[in-house]
Amino acid sequence: MREKGFTLLELMVVIVIIGILVIYSLPSMRDPLERSRGRNAEFNLIAIYSAQKRHLVSERKYFICDSGDISDPDDRLAEINKNLSLKIEDAYFEYSISKAGDGYRARAVRKDGRCVDEAMSVTEDNSTVDKKGCTAW
Repeated sequence: MREKGFTLLELMVVIVIIGILVIYSLPSMRDPLERSRGRNAEFNLIAIYSAQKRHLVSERKYFICDSGDISDPDDRLAEINKNLSLKIEDAYFEYSISKAGDGYRARAVRKDGRCVDEAMSVTEDNSTVDKKGCTAW
């Protein structure tokens, strides 16, 4: 007569099936996280756009701060925050503001993760953020 319960083989098959399901679900769980980080960078670029408009009115020029001026990304972000009176804190993107013709181009470049080295930007002409590159954004 057979005892009640599961054999070791049946339990192992169930564990393997659960493992396969978890492996296939991980990438789909990362997309919402990447999307939210991209959305945060987009909001930060819009804040830089608005602050640049105020800076232009008060100083009669746009604030420029790119990798040629300050090589350390954290120092560059601190300089942007100080000169544009912002409080941007972002561990996932590097920010810079470079001269573009008579205006500027503010960029946010992804440091790591799925969209590493992908960038989004905004210029003085348009507050719409250009998000080419990463499909998760």
